[in-house]
Amino acid sequence: MFCLFANAQPQQVEARFLQDYYYLGNGMDLKSEVNYFVIANRKEFKKLFGVTHRPDTPDFSKEIMLAIIMKQTKWNASVNMNKICMKAGGFIEVYCDLDEGRHQLTYKTYPLKVCIIPRYPSVTKINFYNNWKMRLLASVPVK
Repeated sequence: MFCLFANAQPQQVEARFLQDYYYLGNGMDLKSEVNYFVIANRKEFKKLFGVTHRPDTPDFSKEIMLAIIMKQTKWNASVNMNKICMKAGGFIEVYCDLDEGRHQLTYKTYPLKVCIIPRYPSVTKINFYNNWKMRLLASVPVK
């Protein structure tokens, strides 16, 4: 009986967080205050981050990239992905913290957070949730 309960619990997904990525947005307009992306191929990656030869660039045959990007701001805003887990095999849950900032900066920036997770054949969408209110923020299909 305990095996059934343990198997039904969400499973932690191994995530690799990347540093020093900058949004270029060649030909892309951000639509709302916070934008959620599931990047599954090199073409989508180039649209957001440009051409790069960094060693930490994802291998899109085995991995997908998750990105949370806020609109351009002069405030010290930040985004964070706290927990990433899979539930029932059909989708992955990402719990996020969003902070619009309290201090004004002297320059404009795009606050963002980027991570890489393994590609699972059964996963068809990524659900982004608010970490504190447990409210669904966005549901993005995996292409």
